[in-house]
Amino acid sequence: MKRNSALYGAALGAALMYLLDPDRGRYRRALVRDKAASGMNRLDDALQVALRDLRNRTTGVIAELNSWLTASSVSDDVLVNRIRSNIGRVVSHPKVIDVKVQDGFVTLSGPVLIHEHKPLYRCVASVRGVKDVDDRLEVHETAEQISELQGGVPRRRIRPDILQENWAPATRLIAGATGSTLAINALRHASPLTAVLGLAGSTLFLRALTNKPMKRRAGMTRGYRSEAIQAPHPETESGPQTMPEQREEALH
Repeated sequence: MKRNSALYGAALGAALMYLLDPDRGRYRRALVRDKAASGMNRLDDALQVALRDLRNRTTGVIAELNSWLTASSVSDDVLVNRIRSNIGRVVSHPKVIDVKVQDGFVTLSGPVLIHEHKPLYRCVASVRGVKDVDDRLEVHETAEQISELQGGVPRRRIRPDILQENWAPATRLIAGATGSTLAINALRHASPLTAVLGLAGSTLFLRALTNKPMKRRAGMTRGYRSEAIQAPHPETESGPQTMPEQREEALH
């Protein structure tokens, strides 16, 4: 306890000496004040963006839940458009998929790759208003000798926002608040479990603050250090030339 008090006192004394220096103190205080004001403005802007994104997401979720809970008939044409707008995310050739709808019952036909078959079926079956799906698709292991499946843009599985490299503002806000809460709780209640949770919370808070994966940050740090300790080039290993040596080379 006394050691911590001494460390805090030393840190406070060093900060006061830095800010109250007779020669540079006024400039340093103004610099700290400007940086603090700039940081607060950036934090306020980021917080406003995160809150707006969170509000929009909440509104969308409520509207989606309301549409699921309220029984409303959907015309076949509207259902076809909904299906068409969704299958483009799971198949690389959505135009070759034939979609027919009659009274909410969907019939799918056309060629499809085998690794896109199940995602396509699940995607169509999950569309709001679909009662049942009649699967008449032609499944192919490869696109060889199938002209309709040549080319196209491969589709990747949609991952949750928390698993992506770039987080949305709302995700960063929630993750940062959770991480800071865990870190503060670890400082207030000392135990092995809270220590582990505090470390995880600190990592989560740093991830939300920088919006960069921790592996990438570690890779950048290692790359910077490796460049910093790189050995000098063989041609310059002997150091800079002296003035007499330079004059002799100029004469020759």
